[in-house]
Amino acid sequence: MATRSPSPAPVYRVGTEGILDAATMVFAAEGYDRANMDTIAAQAGITKPTLYARFGSKEGLFAAAVQREYDVRKARLFDAYSEGGEDPFRERLHRWSSAYFDLVRERPAGFALITEGERHPGAAALVRQGHDEIVDRIAGLVVEVSGRRAWPGARLVATMISGIFTACAREAVANRMDLDAAAGLCESFVLGALRGVDPTLIEGLG
Repeated sequence: MATRSPSPAPVYRVGTEGILDAATMVFAAEGYDRANMDTIAAQAGITKPTLYARFGSKEGLFAAAVQREYDVRKARLFDAYSEGGEDPFRERLHRWSSAYFDLVRERPAGFALITEGERHPGAAALVRQGHDEIVDRIAGLVVEVSGRRAWPGARLVATMISGIFTACAREAVANRMDLDAAAGLCESFVLGALRGVDPTLIEGLG
């Protein structure tokens, strides 16, 4: 009686998003240098050759994951920035802060990955571009809220606002603080800082 050949193992087709989810988790947990493609492939449920075929290299996969996280961040934040243009500034700031900290809460690995990306040359340009696009958008809001025409100081103010939120979120995550409380403190700090800005210093920037 002829023996039957075993049925081939089923092939699971994992989409790009699933692979990037796995890569983001591993890179965020291990850092770029310690993360390996075997672990990422296993986490994604695919083979390592498939991983290389889709992304070319570990650096290519890392860059793709960082780019995806910035795309998600920009989409969410820019939506929040566009809402309620007639609302009082305090309400608008709360909406922006909530959108930012909601992302940190919902995508902790993505938040950590962008931080890791700052330290790795392979993603430095992507991090810089993503940061610049967000700062430019905030600068536009600074001009809009102030009722002034664009001026050079707007981007510097936007950079400071972005830096405050980033530093606050990093510290809160690193020390497992309550993110809602951290967001509230961050909002209060930014609001107070903006109210206390000396306009002559801004004028002095040209």
